[in-house]
Amino acid sequence: MFKSNDTSMFVPTKTISIKPEAQIDYNPANQNNIRWLIPQHVGFFDPRQTQMKYKLTMSGRGFARPSHRAGVHSLLRDLRIMDGTGSTELESIQDYNVLTSQWWGYTQNESIAHKRDLFEGRSANQNIDEQLFYGGSGAWQTNSISESREAKTVEITQPIYSGILGGDRVFPVVATQGLRVQMTLDNKNRSLENPTDLGLKLGLNDVETKVAMLGATGATPALKQEKVALTDVFEVIIKRPVDAPNKRGVNRNAEPSNNNPFDIGDMLYVALADRSAEAQLGVISSMTSDGDNDLKLVFCPNRAIGDALGLNSGGTGTATDYPENSRIYIKQEDRTNGITVTQVEPATLAAAAAVPISYTIQDMEMLLLQVQPPPQYIEGMMKQVSTDAGLSLDFRTWTLYRFNLSTTNGLTNQLIPATQTRAYSIMSVPLGISQQNNIALDSFKGETDGCQNYQYVYGGSLIPDRPIKLDRYTQTPQRTDALHIVELEKSLVNAGYGVRNLLRVPDRFLIGRAFSKYGQVMNLNPQDLSLRVEYEGATSEKLFEHFIQSLRRVNISSKGIVTM
Repeated sequence: MFKSNDTSMFVPTKTISIKPEAQIDYNPANQNNIRWLIPQHVGFFDPRQTQMKYKLTMSGRGFARPSHRAGVHSLLRDLRIMDGTGSTELESIQDYNVLTSQWWGYTQNESIAHKRDLFEGRSANQNIDEQLFYGGSGAWQTNSISESREAKTVEITQPIYSGILGGDRVFPVVATQGLRVQMTLDNKNRSLENPTDLGLKLGLNDVETKVAMLGATGATPALKQEKVALTDVFEVIIKRPVDAPNKRGVNRNAEPSNNNPFDIGDMLYVALADRSAEAQLGVISSMTSDGDNDLKLVFCPNRAIGDALGLNSGGTGTATDYPENSRIYIKQEDRTNGITVTQVEPATLAAAAAVPISYTIQDMEMLLLQVQPPPQYIEGMMKQVSTDAGLSLDFRTWTLYRFNLSTTNGLTNQLIPATQTRAYSIMSVPLGISQQNNIALDSFKGETDGCQNYQYVYGGSLIPDRPIKLDRYTQTPQRTDALHIVELEKSLVNAGYGVRNLLRVPDRFLIGRAFSKYGQVMNLNPQDLSLRVEYEGATSEKLFEHFIQSLRRVNISSKGIVTM
């Protein structure tokens, strides 16, 4: 809160709402750039109370949601702030969502996690039937489900993790002639995730049939699943886990949940047990149960009248028998992109299959806490701005340096071209390249694959003076290394994050180093900074993202605005 120089009383404040320049609905497909202009007449605002408020609604099939690591912050990739004239960049944070995903887990406790659940779209629950962004579907054991789960419209109120918009000092918008803020939404395949991969065509995550389906040797059109009319429907029964030890299935009863990953409008596929002879079954129209209370999927085939099971639309392919234990699955790309069907009725079912996974942001606004300093303070500040020396403002911010690590094993060395003169800490995140832009995988998880030890190098100095062992993270089960945790905690604390949680470190893996103690800074400009990581037995390539927090200075004078 801003304080007057003449009195100990706080200056009166009020919350104001700033709308984006385009007051439209935003989505990741074609409206992914959000621009704001904070006008000069706002004067001064307290960034500790800055928030974005909006309504978020998911769409498509498969119960997609923002990443559980950062909630709705995972939707935002880049944040850029310029002065009101648009000529000087004051702050730029790239891969904002990756950065937030890393420190969130270490700063939370039970109360903070619940607050993020309530206001910031964090949903760590893996239960398909208890999702924040979707309503329940009803129990398939007791009735027939013929409609997709209703997507909820969730009210979001999120802070902005920025040195200017989320710092701890009052910012004089009047001195910068306003602020221009640009936010870019990330690719939906990277920022969203599925609560389960059961049922997807991913190795052993598909499910199995309980009853054979005869496409080639069936004695009647019904047994062959041969279409007579466009509205014809057939069924497939999913084997429960107890009938197939060590295989995947769907729970027979609702304890602990239905465990039903399928959705109305999904395109079903079938293949033999060895995953050969793949064919479309059709679009799911309803879900119910058989006499044993196992899941029964009712579907409308996407093939022409007269075509049997195994034939594709147009009569191509081969009519095939699919015995018990054949594989039943859906494809993620059908959900992500939508799928066009031509031989399915009613039209509402074909329309449901065509809807891709996405989300919509409505009624976007930025809430600022405006403060009003005494007139003599404003007069003194503006006089200082008009001089050659000018007015200097300091704030903490992050700078990102990326490095594609194509070397899988051995001792690797990564040059980090850091030029910060007042650096606090570095956090290095090894992301799996194969996991990027894949909604079925966790795009923001740090990879421990094959890591043995690490050490930073500054000029000719090794920091710390001996390698930090990481090999315990590659064991089964994964274990933690004490020195790594000590280094990580110091880097977080020096960056201003209160460490409250050191559980599940392997799941929140990152490498960190504090450049100083007690909130001091270090000059990285004179010499080169690099990171050595040794790998053994690694199987995947990695994208290292190095985030360096530093103290940035903005000088506003008669000569203009300069950052340093």
